[in-house]
Parts: sequence; structure tokens; C-alpha cells
Amino acid sequence: MKGVSSLKVVGTFSKVLKKDGSLLFKPEFKDSDFLLDFDCLYHFEFKTKWRIASITKTGKGFAVKLDGVDSFKKAEFLIGEKFALPAEEIFGKSQDLMIGETVFDKSGKICGRIAAFTPTPTYSLAEIEKENATSEFIPFTEKFFRLEKGKIVLIAKP
Repeated sequence: MKGVSSLKVVGTFSKVLKKDGSLLFKPEFKDSDFLLDFDCLYHFEFKTKWRIASITKTGKGFAVKLDGVDSFKKAEFLIGEKFALPAEEIFGKSQDLMIGETVFDKSGKICGRIAAFTPTPTYSLAEIEKENATSEFIPFTEKFFRLEKGKIVLIAKP
């Protein structure tokens, strides 16, 4: 798997939907609509690349048809398997994926890590857990945060 440095699990196939091999893909997180923009997935354990022939959002996840999986029998082998995407390609596309990530200030000093996101009517509040075990809540907006080169940077405080 050339060119892909690290993979991040994005979901699991949970059941076969049709005889043509279409599968139900259950994402690992709530804000997962960005998955519709990708044309392939990687098997997390074996690092094999699977091209997505079609993907549609459903009430329980995504209906996914993979190239080469053209029967119920072939699709059954993928049930329960974890699939991933390159971490650098999905960075910042989902707040759920940023939980646990380190937050830096503009000078590069570590401020803490994102412990959680709390929705409000207009934006999400990022809970930043500091090294001294205290927490700080900051609106997760462009006014306060910037995503750059795979890092979350706190550019201002409220």
C-alpha cells in the first residue's frame, strides 16, 4: 500500500443488503457524510484497497457496493471487517475523529487534547482537557481554531 502512511478506521460492514453484494456500512462516528466523497476504502487489517462502485446514505449508515463484490456469498466475507481511510485525507472532516487529538497554540506549544464536542444551536464547543486535569470550553469555529498540516491550532481564546 504505497503512499498511505496511516489508516484510521471509519466503519464496519454489518450485513449484506442485496444479492448483488451491496453491504450496509456502519460508520464509527455521527458526522460521517464526508464518506460520500471517497471512491475507495482500505481493509484495516490487510491494508487492501477496495474501490467503491456506489455509496448511498441510509437511515442506518451507508449502502455500499464495492467493485469485485458481485454476490451475496462474496459480500458475506466482509461482514464484521473494519475499513479505514488515510488519516491525512480525513483529518478535520469529522469532529468525532478529532476527539483525543492534541491541540497546539500558535507557537506550537501543547494546550491539551480534545476530550469532547458539545453541540449548541450555532456551533460546537470543544472541551480541551489540559495537562493539569482541568477543562476549558472553546467554540469550535474559525475565529478560535485553525486546522493546518494535520494539527489543531488554537488561534484565540474567548
